[in-house]
Amino acid sequence: MSFPLPIRFAALTVSIALPAALTSGCSVAPQTQSGALTSTSGAPTVEASQPAKDQDGPKETPMDRPEELSLTVTGDVLLHPQLLDEAETAAGKSDGNGKEFDFEPLLAGLKPYVQDADVALCNLETPIGTPPYSGYPLFTVPSQIVSDLAAIGYDGCTTATNHTVDAGTKGVIRTLDTLAKNEMFYTGSYKSKKDSEQPPIMDISGVKLGVVATTYSLNGMRADSDWRVDTGVNSLKLIDRAKSARKAGADIVVAAVHDGAEYTSAPTESQRKLGRALASSGEFDFVYMHHTHSVLPIEKYKGTWIVYGLGNSVAKHATPTILNREGISVKATFARDGENWDVSKLQWVPHQLSKAPVAWCQVATTETCVSDADAKASLQRTLKTVNAYGAVDDGLEEWILP
Repeated sequence: MSFPLPIRFAALTVSIALPAALTSGCSVAPQTQSGALTSTSGAPTVEASQPAKDQDGPKETPMDRPEELSLTVTGDVLLHPQLLDEAETAAGKSDGNGKEFDFEPLLAGLKPYVQDADVALCNLETPIGTPPYSGYPLFTVPSQIVSDLAAIGYDGCTTATNHTVDAGTKGVIRTLDTLAKNEMFYTGSYKSKKDSEQPPIMDISGVKLGVVATTYSLNGMRADSDWRVDTGVNSLKLIDRAKSARKAGADIVVAAVHDGAEYTSAPTESQRKLGRALASSGEFDFVYMHHTHSVLPIEKYKGTWIVYGLGNSVAKHATPTILNREGISVKATFARDGENWDVSKLQWVPHQLSKAPVAWCQVATTETCVSDADAKASLQRTLKTVNAYGAVDDGLEEWILP
């Protein structure tokens, strides 16, 4: 699936006047999987990695590995009650899946972007529950969302968020079991202490991708064990975790940080300080963040890209603001130079969530599922935010499907 030209990106990038700065919910008072995973998107085989061990047989050499690896990252998958109601309705239609819920209409617009990369990661904001499901402040959602994320091509999800323990330890384990059942990689929360000590590494056609996930908070709640969920936004601890991933064999290491101030258009001072500390450490090849339910700027700092806020992937907040209906998806292409990997290309596409029924709608081309006026306004607003720190001049590119 591809979208026809003309696209809006190029003209808007040239014409928009970019400001020097911008003004700066859901908050309340890695595991690695065993066995190989076959990506539903047709991407290379993905499997969780254990620390390297000496084995008999031929050794893999650097020349056996791909020269490039592309990674798609997207924002919060946050299922408010309206989305469950709409998925229930969709399931019962003639073209529905005939199950209790069908989230594929919600996710359909996202599918070609998820499938346009070697590996795609979501951020699963809320725990999988059992009926009756619940919304804010303590979420539980049906397992069908994981099945439908896998069906459109996601290879895994991070699970360290401020809602991870909304359903207690049983909810954490249920969520991880559901991801495993759908053959999806996950990291950020764990079933056992042993699991938490395993390196959070995906193996994609011989390229080992380390994913260091964390959340700033559990909304004032406590997990039953300190290893249950990756928490804390201390840069030194995150850098140590990146070093451990590299020691375990990771060729590329990315940070997935759940942090920031909700419904804003700029990172907090501490968030930007954290992003820059991770970027300048030399241990992370790419840094991305979520949680704010709004788009934040992208910055290239000392040669490393930082995405401060992806916004929502799918959600339906009661809070009446356009910001939580908008988000971005980012594709980072890593290129190999000997034993080193760097982001050779960073691409982005903005989206807006339609009102009813809610659907993911890209706003970069004329082929969109929101009104033309809404799409143009959304693109202009999002580009202004994304480019606040000069990302376009530093090489950020529009994501145009082949």
